[in-house]
Amino acid sequence: MKNNEYPYFSAFIQITQAISSSIDLRTVLHRIVKNTCEMTGSKGCILMLLDEKGERLEVKSFYGLSDQYIGKGPISADRSIADTLKGNPVIIEDATTDPRVQYPEEAKQEGIASIVSVPIVLRGASRGVLRLYTSVPCRFTQDDIDFLSAIAAQSGLAIENAKMYEHVKSNYEKLMAFPSSTEQSSKLE
Repeated sequence: MKNNEYPYFSAFIQITQAISSSIDLRTVLHRIVKNTCEMTGSKGCILMLLDEKGERLEVKSFYGLSDQYIGKGPISADRSIADTLKGNPVIIEDATTDPRVQYPEEAKQEGIASIVSVPIVLRGASRGVLRLYTSVPCRFTQDDIDFLSAIAAQSGLAIENAKMYEHVKSNYEKLMAFPSSTEQSSKLE
């Protein structure tokens, strides 16, 4: 990560403002990964959420990584980042040799040296992962972990708000369509 080129507090405010300035879920997810990557000077960032069954992590947004790397294969929730889903940050200093990395050869080809994962909490449970990738070996500090954990916590709130908005909007649209159907059927009688 950057050597305090940006103070964490300033970066946190900038990222929070960026992700809270929209209620569109896709926009929120993209802003999370883009701003986190840029503010930390990292190679890439991925945001993954658990599927409906809670078995696999699905990539919801990414920045700075190739489509080929993203499409390398499914990520099992019980293998590479199980500790993160239990609420613990995970630091991988060498992505090419650490046994927790499911696709070490692909990481090497992508130019990934180190990885840090922090949990994203939705409704009180870890439901996803914010993962940061560096192109040079990195020894993440506790300050780095605390900063990324704060971003992940803010991200969880922003995701929840965007999902809630989509739900309310969908229900409103259904409700507005209902009177139209009723009016049309009464005209037919």
